[in-house]
Amino acid sequence: MGLLLDSPTALQSGLTVYRDTFQSAYGQMLGDKLGLDAIDVDGDDPLLVELFDLLEGAETDVTLFFRGLAAVPVDGEWHADLADRWLAPLRAAFYEEASSLHGPHRARVLAWLRQYASRVRAEAADHASRISRMRRANPKYVLRNYLAQQAIDAAMHGDVAPIARLLRVLSRPYDDQPADDELAARRPEWARHRAGCSMLSCSS
Repeated sequence: MGLLLDSPTALQSGLTVYRDTFQSAYGQMLGDKLGLDAIDVDGDDPLLVELFDLLEGAETDVTLFFRGLAAVPVDGEWHADLADRWLAPLRAAFYEEASSLHGPHRARVLAWLRQYASRVRAEAADHASRISRMRRANPKYVLRNYLAQQAIDAAMHGDVAPIARLLRVLSRPYDDQPADDELAARRPEWARHRAGCSMLSCSS
């Protein structure tokens, strides 16, 4: 069997291209999701690390968190009376709102939002344009496991309407579709341990 590459130099060159391409694309993706014109992977590392720690620190629907982040009024200066207004668009993202948005976790979320707000203001971007960009990068509707399983169950009984509805809504995942808002909700508690609803099998 012949060598895939003639020399280690060629391999190293390819890996360097991959690293640089990945970092650029990853930075662009995070910038779009956060509404920032540019992500400095090194300079913004504390902001990003704390964000992902927060998302892991309490059970959080990441889709709803990023979608709600666009509605947090971070364009103005912070003062304590704004706490509930800043948290309101994110409440739907937390599975245990009562514990997630009280006490230490609430304080961490607010501290991160203040850091994020400072970063947003540093770019001095147009507020409306930033929100529009974030809404284009963060879908409202995704194919959640429990929705897919419900559609499969219905189809097995001859009802394909749920599949048709999912296809219609998911063809415009970034658009508000008020009549179908229930499809944007986080996984209901009844689906937590039901087969096919928390994780999809290969057959699904």
